[in-house]
Amino acid sequence: MSTPTATLAAEPSLWHLRTWRYAFPAAVVNRAGDLFFDITVVLWIGTGIAAGRAWAPAAVGGVLIAAALCSLVVGPLSGAVVDRVDGQRVIQGANIVQFCAMASLVLPASGLVAPSTSALLTWIYSAVVITSGAGQFYNQARTVMIATTIPSGDHVRAFSAQGGANSVLSIAAPAAAAPLYFGVGPVAALALDALTFLVSGALHARIAWHRPPSTTDRSFWPAVRDGVAAVAADRVLRALTLLITVTALGSGMVVVLELFFVTDVLHRPASNLGWMNAAFAIGSIGGLVAAPWLADKIGTSRVLTVGTGCSGVLVILYSINSGFPAAVTLYVAIAIPLGMVNVVVAPLAISAVPRDLLGRAMAVINVLPAVASLIAMSAAGWLASGPMRRLDLHVGPIGFGPVNTVFLGCGLLFVAAALLTARTLHRAVADPADLEDGAGPLAGRFHPEPE
Repeated sequence: MSTPTATLAAEPSLWHLRTWRYAFPAAVVNRAGDLFFDITVVLWIGTGIAAGRAWAPAAVGGVLIAAALCSLVVGPLSGAVVDRVDGQRVIQGANIVQFCAMASLVLPASGLVAPSTSALLTWIYSAVVITSGAGQFYNQARTVMIATTIPSGDHVRAFSAQGGANSVLSIAAPAAAAPLYFGVGPVAALALDALTFLVSGALHARIAWHRPPSTTDRSFWPAVRDGVAAVAADRVLRALTLLITVTALGSGMVVVLELFFVTDVLHRPASNLGWMNAAFAIGSIGGLVAAPWLADKIGTSRVLTVGTGCSGVLVILYSINSGFPAAVTLYVAIAIPLGMVNVVVAPLAISAVPRDLLGRAMAVINVLPAVASLIAMSAAGWLASGPMRRLDLHVGPIGFGPVNTVFLGCGLLFVAAALLTARTLHRAVADPADLEDGAGPLAGRFHPEPE
C-alpha cells in the first residue's frame, strides 16, 4: 500500500525547476521577515514604549488592526496591479518597500531620532501598514508566478510545500523572535528583520520570469471591477469563496476562545494552551504533507469539501469533550483536514480562472475570508461575554456554557458549508492535474465588457 511519503518521493521533484529552487526559499525568507517583524513590534510596544501604561493593550492591538485593515483595502487593488504590471517588478518592488519601511524604524529605536510617544506609535503603525500593503502585492504576484511557471499538475505539491514551511515558521518564529529581541535589543532585531527582504529580493532576482501586462487596454478601476465580476459570475468560484469564508469565520472564533476553552471547559491552567497550539501545528503539518497524495486519489475538490466537513464533525466532538488528553487528540485530528484544505484552495482557484484575470480574481477571493476573520475576532468575544455569558445548559451528561456552545456552532457551520458547496464543486471543477496551463471551467465564460 502506498503512503503519502512514498508517493511524493516517487514523483519528480519540484526542485528540478529553476523557478522553484529560488522562489521557495525566497518566500520562506519573506514570510519569516513578516512574522519576526510583527512579533518584534508587539514586544517593542508592549515592553518598551507602552510598558506599564494602561493603554498598552490598545497600543499593541493597534498593530493587528492596522495590518488587517490594510489587507482588506489593498488586497483587491493589488490584484489589478499584478495583472497590469510585470510580475517580477511587483515582487522586487514589494521587497524593497518592505525593507525600507522596516529599516526606517531603526532610527527611533536607536535614538538617532527622538519623536514623541504618539509620533513614534504613528511611525510604527505606518510602517506596519506599508509592509502589510507591500506584502499583499508580493503574495498576489507570487501566486501568479506559481500559476504561470510551474506545471498545473504540480500546483498542489507546490502549495503543500509552501504551506508546510509556513506552518513550521509559525511555530519557530514566536519561539525565536522573543529571545532575539531580548538578546540583541530592538535595533538589531529590526535591522535583521529588514535584511530578510533584501535576501528575498536577491533570490527572486535569480528567477527568469517576466509576465507581460494583460490588461493594458483597461483603466484601473474597470480592471478591478473585472476581478469582482469574474468571481461573482461563476458558481464554482462563488462556492469556493463561500467555503473558505465560513472556514475562516469558524477558525477565527476557535482561535480567539481557545484559551477560555482550556481554562473554563477543560479546567486546566492557561499554560496548557501551549500544548494545544503544538497539537494543532503537528496536525496541520500532517495535513499539508498528505494533501498531494490524497488529492491524487480523490481529487482536489473532494479534499476541500470532505476536509471541511470532517473538520466540522471533529469540532463538534471537541466542543462536547471535557477531558484534556482527548482534547489534545481531537485538536490534532481537526488540524489534519484543515491543513489539507489550506493546500488545495489555491490550486482549485487557479484552475478556474483565466490567466489574464488571475491576480484580480485571487485578490477578490481572499477578501471575504479576511473580513470573516475580523468579524470572528470581535464576535466570538462578544457572544461569549455578552448574550451567552449566563448560558448553562445540560443535555444528559454534556454541559454547554458560552465557550463550547460557540465551538459547537462553528462545527455546524463547517458541516453546513461543506454540504452546500459539495455538489457544485464536485460537478463543475476539473482536477488541476488534468488541465492544461491556463485552462479551467471559467476560461472563456467571462469576458470584460468594453469601456
